[in-house]
Amino acid sequence: MSYLGELDAALTGPRRLKRDLLQEAADHLDDATEALVEAGHAPSEARARAESDFGPVAEVADAYAGTLAVASARRTVGLLLFVLSFQPFLWDKGVNFGKMFSKESPDTWWYAVLDLSMEIGGGIALFGAALALVVTGLGGRWFPVGRRTARAAAFFTVAAAVFVPLNASVMLVSDGVQPQLWGLAALLMVMPLAITVVSAWGTIASARTVVSEPEAVRQQV
Repeated sequence: MSYLGELDAALTGPRRLKRDLLQEAADHLDDATEALVEAGHAPSEARARAESDFGPVAEVADAYAGTLAVASARRTVGLLLFVLSFQPFLWDKGVNFGKMFSKESPDTWWYAVLDLSMEIGGGIALFGAALALVVTGLGGRWFPVGRRTARAAAFFTVAAAVFVPLNASVMLVSDGVQPQLWGLAALLMVMPLAITVVSAWGTIASARTVVSEPEAVRQQV
């Protein structure tokens, strides 16, 4: 497999950014190879030296992985923020499907706790998603933002995407809602949040430490 082929296989993340990074590496290698050929090296020798000078695939992939992971995390928390932002409008204010299809809410202490936990937990999820979006978008200007930050954002997304529908499901059962509301909840809450979880796992994959075959094993001319 070629140097760029190995690098491509080692990277996971947003396709457009990955393509740009690979093109950047290809352009650098082409320029370095051309300069070495002009200096009198044979084309094959020049290419091998350019690749060697650029660095082992594992090291280059690790450097690129941080960029890809942060970009993936930014996309993930942006999606989470979008999905969560319209939930209050759908279920509490505005359209208020909950009131439309449910009976009177139980007047019990445990239901009040559920309602309060949804308000507090939902608020934390919204604030956390907004904060993570700022950190992964602009935070790099003031402090290091890398794979650890990306993983934290991804795990936060998974936690929020599980908490909100789980809490809502318990409240729906307590309300004795009509079947139509379960369908709406699945369509407008569970499915969009499931998409954010898939995106979060993609971020975690992007943030992994890249392990490649030892450079000595890779055949070079």
